[in-house]
Amino acid sequence: MPKGVYAAASAMVTETRLLDATARNIAHAQTPGYRREGQLRVGFAQVLGDEGRTGIARAGGAGVLPDGGYHSFTDGTLDPTGNQLDVAVHGDGFLVAQDAQGRNWLTRNGNLVLDAQGRLSTREGHLIQGQGGPITIPEDAQRVVIDESGLISIENRGSEGVVRTTLDQLRLATVAQPRAMASNGVYFDAGRQPLQDASASVHQGHLERGNVNPVEELVQMVSLQRRYDAAQKALIEQSRTGDGYSDILRG
Repeated sequence: MPKGVYAAASAMVTETRLLDATARNIAHAQTPGYRREGQLRVGFAQVLGDEGRTGIARAGGAGVLPDGGYHSFTDGTLDPTGNQLDVAVHGDGFLVAQDAQGRNWLTRNGNLVLDAQGRLSTREGHLIQGQGGPITIPEDAQRVVIDESGLISIENRGSEGVVRTTLDQLRLATVAQPRAMASNGVYFDAGRQPLQDASASVHQGHLERGNVNPVEELVQMVSLQRRYDAAQKALIEQSRTGDGYSDILRG
């Protein structure tokens, strides 16, 4: 079989992965805290060359291969909501959310709620961590105030005016190599990387939308589709190479 068939087929597989990632980006453009996904690719000749098989690389190193993916950690757009439990994080940092198994996840999804025990949590039930662990909002709190440093206070109005009580401070964390974290685009697993204190600002009453530009993603999708179509046509032409040779040989 002509090696061009393999080259075209590998291009189709790789472009399909890129198309899938682009489609996910478009679908989650408005998802709070979503981080744009990208896919990497590498030439087959480079892979062979890195393995020291330079002769094979020169002779038959056609095609491309998937080479993993990554997420972009640029800031997304702030969207005012007016909800006192909504928070947007800007800068180098994530909220720390602990699941029921005690596992910490990093996220920029600040669409928060109170659980049945009055603890600050994500809508999936992950408990938002403060400097002292989970954060409980008293049932009689009339207003929750979160400043740019993540300091959480409650306000109650009494006979002597408004009384403000400080509860805790949001834990904002990051890791040395964010792109090495496993993720579904919203929740990130630091793995074995230790969590580090982050320098970020918190904006109450806002949500950070996905850091995706839908127009750019649509343009990329059209480009990827064209490359896929070109690879498909090349595959068909390459597969036809040699058609009729057997008839010629038979005379």
